[in-house]
Amino acid sequence: MRYQIHFEKELPVAGLRRFLSEEYRISPDAVYVGRIEDRTVNDPRPVAMLNPPDGDEAFGWILTGDTELADATGQGEREVAAALARTFGVRALVDDGTIHPDRWLLVSTDGSSGRVVTDEDAAADGDLRIVHALEPIDGEPQLAVVPPPDWARDW
Repeated sequence: MRYQIHFEKELPVAGLRRFLSEEYRISPDAVYVGRIEDRTVNDPRPVAMLNPPDGDEAFGWILTGDTELADATGQGEREVAAALARTFGVRALVDDGTIHPDRWLLVSTDGSSGRVVTDEDAAADGDLRIVHALEPIDGEPQLAVVPPPDWARDW
């Protein structure tokens, strides 16, 4: 998948479909909301899927999409996450592009973003809990910033 955006809480289904339709001309019928395993094999391939968490995991709502979503939006994962975060007032996490499984890019409700570290033990259970930021994030002034040591920087 080219897009895998983790949201802190549920996005309103009708609002998400309307936003994707108005902003990116994605048919509301092409946005699947629900558990992946509940889809039948014969269902048409959706452009985007919003999947709920299995439990009460932090950042457990996941919006996924592939080439069709990239073609429709003309934007990268962070830009789509920022647009949705601003529109729905919900924070999002996206892959930061490094090899570190506990590092993510946090997108705040104002669209600002920065790298964060998540709890590795909780993440093993699918729960993305933010431990601290690696850099200041405009929309997250309450978030503690602990820069990585120079030898650990890969960005």
